[in-house]
Amino acid sequence: MPRPTRVAIDLRPLARGPSTGIGLILTQILEELSPRGLQFIGLSDLPLEATQVSELIEIRASRRAGGRIRWETGELPEMLRAIHPAPDLYHATWNHGVPAGLPYPSLLSLHDLIPWVMPGLVPWPAPALLHRWLYRRAVTASARNAAAIVTLSEASRRDIASRIPEASSKIDVVPCAVPRWFQPAPVEASASWRARFGGEPYLLYFGGFADPSRAPTLVLAGAVNRLAADTAKSAEARGIRVHLPGYVPDRDLAALLGGALLFIYPSRYEGFGIPPLLAMAAGTPLVTSDAAAVREVVGDAGLYFSSGDASALGSLLAAVTRDPAPLRALAARGRDRAAHFTVEAMAERMIRAYERAAGSRGGSA
Repeated sequence: MPRPTRVAIDLRPLARGPSTGIGLILTQILEELSPRGLQFIGLSDLPLEATQVSELIEIRASRRAGGRIRWETGELPEMLRAIHPAPDLYHATWNHGVPAGLPYPSLLSLHDLIPWVMPGLVPWPAPALLHRWLYRRAVTASARNAAAIVTLSEASRRDIASRIPEASSKIDVVPCAVPRWFQPAPVEASASWRARFGGEPYLLYFGGFADPSRAPTLVLAGAVNRLAADTAKSAEARGIRVHLPGYVPDRDLAALLGGALLFIYPSRYEGFGIPPLLAMAAGTPLVTSDAAAVREVVGDAGLYFSSGDASALGSLLAAVTRDPAPLRALAARGRDRAAHFTVEAMAERMIRAYERAAGSRGGSA
């Protein structure tokens, strides 16, 4: 019987607060690929809480003073070289972090290039120009050092290839999947969320903002920070009831989505778009910006407006809240489309990417 492929993998996103899109992807990789003959050694700069993932694999945590890039160029290479027996592959999962000079190959997950393509959307530490330069340098070096690169969509693949041409031949696309745990919620579960927000269907956001003059209750889920509070205040000044439930646990997402009249996703740029995928899987119709990666995910199962055009979004919201009947057909198309994004398909593509990287000669450049 052949020995399992050993993969050292960066798990820092799982060690940081509420689950994120990258955290969801990492969890799926570990849960789906471990039974398929891969053995993972997790690396982090912070301890991971006891979870199903941490029970699946060995985890090593080590922290050194300094920021993210300093850890990737200092502590991480030492941790990777200390693993015995040496792994077959290192998987950098967080857009950069592939050290040079490793004795075995690396795979880089480059989910998107938001800080490069739209740097104005990123809250850079001061001095911003220096940190932008450090980011681009880290991404470019990691792409060059990696034996292979995975990204989430053809739109992201094109962005990466246009900015790092020498990496274009290394890129594989591995779309996200609807998690196994995500199932449409019972009617009573969604009704409890509606009761919490006033008893009627609501417009739901996972981040993003709009300015309709008349609308049902608006629910902004996610971080409750100053920007969210300012948005709520602005909407309430226009007579719109706003709720800020904060981060919603994974177990409650389907019910929250199921209680919504409409899910709204006004993202200016995406590498994929996990929230629209979950909305489709929940049977919730959605209005979304026409960002290329989101169109790739949603297809004909959404209503689109031009990215950044608040007036167009307001007109769409006004139309569907006046006459929501067409939304039923939209929801049905969304359920059908979401059914194609399976964990089995994700696992097969990721295994091929691992095999491509592990089969390359030598280590990191």
